Amino acid sequence: MNAHTKHVALAALTFATLSFGGVARADDKAACIAASEKAQSLRDDRKLLEAREQFLACARDVCPGAVKKDCADQVAALVSRMPSVVFRAKDKTGQDLVAVKVSVDGNVLSEQLDGRSVPLDPGVHTFRFETAGSEPIEQKIVLAEGEHDRAVTANFGSGGLEGAGGGGAAGAAGGGALAAPQKRGAPIGAFIVGGAGLVAMGVGGVFYALAFSQKSSDEGTCAPPNGSGCTQDEIDSIKTKLVVGDIVFYTGVAALAGGIVWAVIHYASGGKESAATARFDVAPTAFGRGAVASTTIRW
Repeated sequence: MNAHTKHVALAALTFATLSFGGVARADDKAACIAASEKAQSLRDDRKLLEAREQFLACARDVCPGAVKKDCADQVAALVSRMPSVVFRAKDKTGQDLVAVKVSVDGNVLSEQLDGRSVPLDPGVHTFRFETAGSEPIEQKIVLAEGEHDRAVTANFGSGGLEGAGGGGAAGAAGGGALAAPQKRGAPIGAFIVGGAGLVAMGVGGVFYALAFSQKSSDEGTCAPPNGSGCTQDEIDSIKTKLVVGDIVFYTGVAALAGGIVWAVIHYASGGKESAATARFDVAPTAFGRGAVASTTIRW
C-alpha cells in the first residue's frame, strides 16, 4: 500500500468514527429526552417507582446538561414523596419470624424478612404473608404519599396485620386478616366526675372550717364561764355549717369514688365503648347532723 492509499484509508476511518460518534450522541440525546417525558407522565399518574427509573435514565452523564440536572432534581423530589414500608412478622408466642414470604399485589418481594425499608407507590396495596405451619395472612393497606418506613407486622398468633390502620378488609385464603383493634382513649367522663368530687370535698372542708371557727369564737365570748350562754341562733348557725359541710363533702367523696370505679371498669374492659350512667344520693343522718352519701354506676 503506497502513501496515498494509506492517507485515503485513514481519512475514511476517521470519517466513519466521527459519523458513528455523532449518531450515537444523537441517539443518547433522543433517549434522554424520551425518558424525561415518560418519567413526567408516570409521575403524574402516581406511578412513582417507574417514574424514578426513567428519571435516573435521563440523569446519566451522556444526557444534555439541562436534561440531566432536571432529572436528578426530580429523582430527589420523588424520593420524598414515595411511601415505604418495613415488614416484620411474629409467631404465636410473639417472637420475630425470618422465614416469611411477602407478596405485594400478587408479586413476591422477598422470601425472608431482613428489616429493610421497601419503597412502593402510593395507593391501595394487597399484602400477603406466608410462613410454614400457619395460614397465610392477606390484607389491603392504603399507603399515603410521604409516608416513610411504615411498620407492617404480620401477627400469626392473631391472624392479622399490625400497622394496617383502617386500610381495608380482610382477604383471601384461610388466615383472614383483621386490623389490629384500636384502643380507646382515657374515660374523660370518669375524670370529670372524680375532679368534681375533689372540688366538692374542698368546699365541704371550707364549711367545716367556718363552723369550727365560729364554735371557737362563741366559746370564748358567750359560753360559760365567760358568758351566760350562747343563743339558739348561734348554735343553729354552727350546726347548719356542719350539716352543709357534711353534705357537700360526702357528695364529693361519692363522686370521687364513682369516678375511680368508672375508670377501673373502663381499663379492665380493655377500653371498650360502654354506656355508663352515674347517680349520687345524699341524705342527712337520723341525728340531725351529717350526711350519708352513696353512689351507683350502671355500666
